[in-house]
Amino acid sequence: MAAKGLKPAMARPSARDALAAIDTIAQQSGLPPATMAQSASGDSLAPGGEELVQVNIRVRRGLGDQLADRARAEKTSQKVIICRALAAVGFEVHHEDLRVVPPPRRRGSR
Repeated sequence: MAAKGLKPAMARPSARDALAAIDTIAQQSGLPPATMAQSASGDSLAPGGEELVQVNIRVRRGLGDQLADRARAEKTSQKVIICRALAAVGFEVHHEDLRVVPPPRRRGSR
């Protein structure tokens, strides 16, 4: 029984069911068939076609604060700071990973 004042949850169609419905409508309208992009691993691709992966690390608060402070001071991202350090010790780092991008817009007064 649904809680008082709440609507019962509706089942959502799967992505394949939604695609099938869209494909049917497209065919009736004379449009090309709908398709889902096929990706071997589900990861996204960079504009150059190179696969992007996510790397997560946990560090002590002091190091995390230093990274955040340096990135803020240089108006860049922590990713760029880390990639610069990796390049400095000999890792092959793609130039796009070293590119300074505007910091993300954050909510708040700063």
